[in-house]
Amino acid sequence: MPGRYLNLTPCELDARAESAYAIYRECRVCPRACAVDRTRGETGFCRQSDRLTVSSFVRHFGEEIPLTGTRGVGNIFVSSCNMRCDYCQNYQISQDRLGAEYDYSAVADEMLKLQSLGVHYIGWVSPSHVAPGLLKSLAIARRKGLTLPIVYNTNGYDAVPTLRLLDGIVDIYLPDLKYASSAVAREYSHVRDYAGRSRDAVLEMFRQVGPLTLDGAGMAVSGVMVRHLVLPGGLAGTWETLCFVALEMSPKIPLSLMSQYRPVHKALADPRISRMITESEYAEALRMAEELGFETLFVQRLDDALHNLPDFTSRDNPFPLDRAHNGPMEKGQDAVSAPASV
Repeated sequence: MPGRYLNLTPCELDARAESAYAIYRECRVCPRACAVDRTRGETGFCRQSDRLTVSSFVRHFGEEIPLTGTRGVGNIFVSSCNMRCDYCQNYQISQDRLGAEYDYSAVADEMLKLQSLGVHYIGWVSPSHVAPGLLKSLAIARRKGLTLPIVYNTNGYDAVPTLRLLDGIVDIYLPDLKYASSAVAREYSHVRDYAGRSRDAVLEMFRQVGPLTLDGAGMAVSGVMVRHLVLPGGLAGTWETLCFVALEMSPKIPLSLMSQYRPVHKALADPRISRMITESEYAEALRMAEELGFETLFVQRLDDALHNLPDFTSRDNPFPLDRAHNGPMEKGQDAVSAPASV
């Protein structure tokens, strides 16, 4: 299953990468629009220059089953982030910025190593603030023989102009719509205008690839799958978010409804988010999704052992309990999906 970028000539892909890289010179890669010149080493909110800082290149088995298959996703866990979620389970890399700097050629070589392991896809995890660098690496890797599809695994805080440069390149968009309220997003993830920006971004993703489609073996070919993490006390605004996806896009979009919230990092000091969600809170979220008619729904058991927190101090294996039995929920079926939170 070849990546869509193979429909472009190598020169066309190079040109697209150069267009994206130019955004670094007055950085507006993500909605933060810090306007710093990252090509000269200046840094904005994400504290990243034009180089790529990566924590891990790993074969990952923690995604939904149409992505995991039998051989996993070759995930590139990028360091830093354009959000600061108080409860981020990946805070070691998103906020503490564990990782090492790589040039684009080295990242391209790592993509090829992952391909040699037999993974189904190359996954860019938390790419919103470094999409130009990843695109430059992809252009190099393509010339060296990379053919795998690209999964864009994002927190949803993406700039539409940047996404447009990825049209015809990214095969599968995997956005996490975190909040229906920008005020709540600002309080817990320290980001402005999240609701509107994330919805605009997901609409652009949907315009490019439509809802997720599968091949005869049940593996993802292209399209959008939306993730939504249920938060304690209804803080995520689950009903409003699911209404947006079902009514303004399509209930054909697969929905991964995540129960994996764990109070970590700064959440431990905040009584509003210092607990796990309850069974009744998750059951209510499932009821909402069913009421809105989502055709494919991925679920998680609250007590699933896979909800272990990653440890990115172990660069080769940050997910020791990574294998899962995942699947879509059907009536009478208690199926489990285990996505990596972003």
